[in-house]
Amino acid sequence: MQNIPENIQQELMQFQQLQSQYQIIVSQLQSLKIEMSETEAALSELSKTENPVVYKSIGSILIKSEKADLLEDLNKKKESIDIRIKTIEKQEDRVKKKLEEMQKNLQKALGGQPSSG
Repeated sequence: MQNIPENIQQELMQFQQLQSQYQIIVSQLQSLKIEMSETEAALSELSKTENPVVYKSIGSILIKSEKADLLEDLNKKKESIDIRIKTIEKQEDRVKKKLEEMQKNLQKALGGQPSSG
């Protein structure tokens, strides 16, 4: 970076920070998708049982609960996760587009050489 102008160095730092932010967003999205999958699996299993009384896990203990209440709780949780996934997907898209734009600008500024990002 010895012959790179300071403004380009600043842009490179911002680009790296945005890359880190993007990785965090992707990680959050993966976690939410796993949580959604687990919630859907729980709903599926719960809908198969005929017993109106079931047990739900809270921390390391099981609590007796009504099937209908647990179904309602799981459906609300699924709805909430879905909203969070959509929000984070939009954020991921915006950051990805910004990264692509910054990469093009940096490549131009550095003489068309591909960046190592």
